[in-house]
Parts: sequence; structure tokens; C-alpha cells
Amino acid sequence: MDKWKKRLSSAIDQGRAALDKRNSQGTASSSNYPGQQQPIQGNPSSAAPQGQPVGPPQGQDQPVQANPGSGPIIPKTKREPEILGLVGDPSLNRDSGGSVRFGDRLLWTYRDTQLCNSDGSVNMLPIITSTASWSDYESDGRPKIERGRDPLNSVILRQYGKNSHDESFFPSPGKHLCHSPAGNRDDGTRIALWPNQPPLVTSETNDGNITAYTWVPAAHINQSLGVETENPSTILYKTEYHPSRFHGRDSLPKTKIVAEQFWKQGEIAYGAYGTLVHNGYAWLWGQWDHKTALARVRPHEVENRGAYEYWVHGRWTRDMPKLGQDGVEIQNANAGGQGTYFFNKHWNAYTWIGGDIFPGAETYVCTAPEPQGPWTQAVQIYTGPRGNHALGAYSVQAHPDMVPRNSTKNEMYITYTKNDEAQKGEIAGYTTPLVYIEFE
Repeated sequence: MDKWKKRLSSAIDQGRAALDKRNSQGTASSSNYPGQQQPIQGNPSSAAPQGQPVGPPQGQDQPVQANPGSGPIIPKTKREPEILGLVGDPSLNRDSGGSVRFGDRLLWTYRDTQLCNSDGSVNMLPIITSTASWSDYESDGRPKIERGRDPLNSVILRQYGKNSHDESFFPSPGKHLCHSPAGNRDDGTRIALWPNQPPLVTSETNDGNITAYTWVPAAHINQSLGVETENPSTILYKTEYHPSRFHGRDSLPKTKIVAEQFWKQGEIAYGAYGTLVHNGYAWLWGQWDHKTALARVRPHEVENRGAYEYWVHGRWTRDMPKLGQDGVEIQNANAGGQGTYFFNKHWNAYTWIGGDIFPGAETYVCTAPEPQGPWTQAVQIYTGPRGNHALGAYSVQAHPDMVPRNSTKNEMYITYTKNDEAQKGEIAGYTTPLVYIEFE
């Protein structure tokens, strides 16, 4: 085991060094904003659902742009990012958490989850492919953070909520695909229904009812975590939140399947890599072979594949491109690993924060005047401490909805998964460090 860990660590370090060398040789043109590209006029539906859709009124196709001629935004931190403590529910051991504002609370979604005993040890079974939780805000709109003495061992943002132990938050379509809650198949392989992003809120009514969507690939893996099916189909989930129907603060929203194969095997999984609602559109990034593509759709038409537009050869088209087709890749739209897209009002720019293609807590940021680019080359802004497990850290995500809406600071909260060997029992323990970053 020790030899395997050393080999893995060495391979990661060598790969990261090669990536750093490649980035240092990037051309200046990749970091510049040329003349602004205006999106074509969309074809919004005249009928919108009841409630208040996110973004401007339907039918107003506002230009998506930053300040023309302002030049590229090269982010710099104001001071060294600070680990505040851990986010967590002490009863759960889980990784890869993302968050989104649902009413007056944050909704969190995670990947593989195990149950913890009162002494902190972790039960091997059940494994639940996804769970959710709530966390609270302070009255000023910041996360409700408690004081902790040791940032890497103190839970300072507490999560709560009642999860099922028999079914995951993003449920399995049925036994024809895999068994709940872990996604096991009869042949010994697994369908890992792991969310890369939290739900994308597309509408919120005056009485607090919320509709949100999540695209989750039906990742087919073996017992060694090897890929059994390349570019699998993608499930579209719908999460609905009705506060008036809740029976206590621990109740979680309900999630159901809209389409088991919204994106079919061999198609680009738009929305599975990144999502954002801004300027009247849901922007959906998809990845294949570490390359990134972009689609858009009106928020109230997410379930209608025919309403989607795709960025191909520098323009929007209704014709969905094929996997690997020329003119589809969005250059420099991320650093390759898991991350989060959001709109930064201080820079007036679309922004991505996340990790690179290697396990670790190296954190990068890049910006663009429009979702389709041109994106600046990602710059590293932080490296968090890893755990002592072979895969000591991964899943860097930003949390824009933790920042107060009226904040005058250019600030952000990020998390990542830290993975340590077991202190009690035999199962490795996941923690979620919360890091505060302020930009110049």
C-alpha cells in the first residue's frame, strides 16, 4: 500500500509539473479580450411558468458583455486565503459538496456518503451515492459560522437535514440500471450517480417555491474506479421546494427524474460540468476528454431539448454538435478539474474557480466577458493542505451564494474535500475545509 501511495503521489506531482510548464508557455493572446461578441437573438417562448423566473423578463435578450475595451481581468488575492474551519454534519462522512441558496438557507449536495458512529468511526455500509443538507445564514446574509480553535478539526458551519438511507438524493432510475442507494449492478460494476454541481435554480415564486435542475452522468465504473462506459448518458433531475409543505427544519426538498437519458451516451453532457443562470439564460458547460463546450436555454425551458442552443464555430445554433466536432471547444474556460461558474459583479465578468485535472487542493480562477469567452488563462490563487490519504484532496468548489448579495467586497468562499486515513475504525474520513478569499 505504501509503495502504491508513493507511486500515485509521484505521478500526480510529475503531471502537475508538466501542466505548470505548459501553462507558463501559454501565448499572450489566450489572456486577452478581443472585440466583444454579441449573442444572436434568441427565440424565447411567449409563455413563462407562474412565479418569478431567474433573470430579466422573458423576451428581453440582453447583451452578455463586460466593459468593452476594459481588457482582461487577471484576478489577484488581496491577502493569503484563510481556512475558517470545517463545514459538516458530524453524523455523515461524505465528499464533494456544492451549495446553492434555497430561500433563507443554503442547500448542500454531496456525493458518496457513509454514516458515522457517535465515536467518530465510519460504517462501511450503506454507501449512498448522494445526500443533501441545509446550513443557515446570519441576519447579514453571511454563513452562520461558529468559532473553532483548530480550523482543520473544528466544524464551524453546521449542516443538518434528514436523508434517506435507502435512496440517494438524486435517485436511481430503477433496478434496470442499478440498485439503490449505492448504484451497484449485478455484474459487480457500479453506476455512480455523482453530482458535479448543486441544483441550478431556475425559478422562485413570491411564496418561496423553488424549482431547480441538475444534470448527472450515469458514470459506469468498476471496482478499481476504472471507466466501463465512455461518455455515458446523462440524467436530468428536477428538485422542487415548497416551504409551506415542510414538516420541520430537517425536511429536505424532493428530487425526481425528468429524463433518464436527457443527453444520450456519446453526446456532450451539457450542464454536468457547470451551470449558471444570468441575463435571462441558463448557461450549461459540458466536458469531454478535458475539453469544454457550452449550451444555453431559457430557464423555463430546461426540460425541452428543442429549445437549446449550442456554441459552435463562434455562433449560436440549434443544431447539437457531435462529440469531438471542430469549433466546439471553449478555450481556457477552466483548469480542467471540478469547479464552479458564477458572475462576478465587481469584475463584471463571468468567472470560474476550481481545481486542475490532478487530485489536490490547488485552486485556480479564470474570467471572461461572455460565457463563451474569450477566457483568460487560469491562474493559481491558493493551495490548501491535503490529507494523509493517497488521494488527500480534490473537488474544489466555489460558493457564490455564501457571499451577501449587497457585499461591497470582492470576496468568495471555497471548499474542497480533504481525505485522511482513519483515526478510529478502518474507513478513511472526509472533511470539507471552508476557505475565505478576498480579491483586489
